[in-house]
Amino acid sequence: MTRRLPRLPRRSPALAALGAALLVLTVVGAACGVPLDGEPRAINRSTTTTQTTLAPSADPKAKTVSLYFLDDDHLVVQTFPVDGDPDLKTAIGLVLSTTKPASPLTNRIPTGTTLRKVEVVRSEARIDLSDEMNDISGLTQKEAYAQIVFTALEFPAIKSVSFSIAGKPVDAPTDNSNLPVVTADDYEAPLSPR
Repeated sequence: MTRRLPRLPRRSPALAALGAALLVLTVVGAACGVPLDGEPRAINRSTTTTQTTLAPSADPKAKTVSLYFLDDDHLVVQTFPVDGDPDLKTAIGLVLSTTKPASPLTNRIPTGTTLRKVEVVRSEARIDLSDEMNDISGLTQKEAYAQIVFTALEFPAIKSVSFSIAGKPVDAPTDNSNLPVVTADDYEAPLSPR
């Protein structure tokens, strides 16, 4: 004698789709990487991005500020319109936050680098940057510092620049070694636009 299994009721397509959607949400939610134990964890800097965007002015009569970017390996100037009178804080903030300057120019400053503080003492700009500036090294680091130095030197009252990262003084890479205080003479072509 053959035994027949009881017949199950048919499921509606809408119910099946709902079940599939719940399954996908469960898998995605479980894979999002949120720890279940509630313990704090360090954030991996290589997988996070923070970007502060300062927008150039839309006013056609706005004054401009000069920022430096790289065209291949040459430092070149690009002007940006700004609201109000151009100042050092605005210029440095813009060069740090402009991740996509006009083509073919590039920005070597690491994404997420922010200006913590800037002050001018006598004719020296003292620029304190966030830790993201340490995410680069070698030639890229020298190019990034040169961008900031020449952007600051566009202001006639500034003759030299010094840097700190998160409040700790650092020597800036130049063509004349790493220096605590940098001037235009510390860079040679192609990183010196002068």
